[in-house]
Amino acid sequence: MIDISICVNVDTRPENDTNEKMFSGVVSRDFLTQGLINKKKLFEGFRTELICFVDEHETLDEKTVMEMKSICDTLIIRKHNKSFEYQEDFSAFNDFNYISCLTQARGRFIFHFDGDVAAFTSSSEPIKEILNKLEEVPFVSYPSYWSPNPVDDPTFQGHYWVSTRFFACKRSSLDFTEIIKCQLDYDYWKEKYPRARLCHWLEHILLNYPQYVYYLPLQFDRFILFVWENYHQYTLQRLNNQTFEEVRQWVESKSFHYPNNLTI
Repeated sequence: MIDISICVNVDTRPENDTNEKMFSGVVSRDFLTQGLINKKKLFEGFRTELICFVDEHETLDEKTVMEMKSICDTLIIRKHNKSFEYQEDFSAFNDFNYISCLTQARGRFIFHFDGDVAAFTSSSEPIKEILNKLEEVPFVSYPSYWSPNPVDDPTFQGHYWVSTRFFACKRSSLDFTEIIKCQLDYDYWKEKYPRARLCHWLEHILLNYPQYVYYLPLQFDRFILFVWENYHQYTLQRLNNQTFEEVRQWVESKSFHYPNNLTI
């Protein structure tokens, strides 16, 4: 039996140790192995499967592939390509990478992570709390400064959205037929789900109809979740082998950049 599908999206763009701008975040080969170990450790004690989708820009070496296969239940490696049907530069190629990963899920619950996200927990209780929250609301998302409410952005006029950096939901909450239709037919999406700000990304399309989203609080007492603002090789390996208290003290000695990026 599978209760939780852990879905992780990674890529092999040239390594980049500093978050520069949107779509150009931190990239490290550490995330391909230690990032997966980090997520597996997060869900110890639960019945899980780990699904990883690799957008392969630079070719993976055989040793890394074998290590990833030993960690994952499902490993998808797709050579980087932006084409879709007659379009050579399909703007939603990365959204379809996410969809390809999510559709592999067989668990009752899905927890999705971007490759540059790290997460640590003091026990199984914070994960259980998220699972319980998903009995009340459809989605749990990456923190905002206004948690448990969304970012205070009037251009969205009250619409909620999740972050593909991290979100959790029941698998049954994802209508892939409708998601793909909205992704491929912009006019259909715009007409059926009108909103003030038209942002045609998967994280907005997931919430086509009014649904409540719970945004995790910005706190580190029992559950730590962040994106790397910058990164040094082997850092994640070291943290994966430390106690939660050691990780917490290290994280609290660093600084954060909006909305929840760790600067080391």
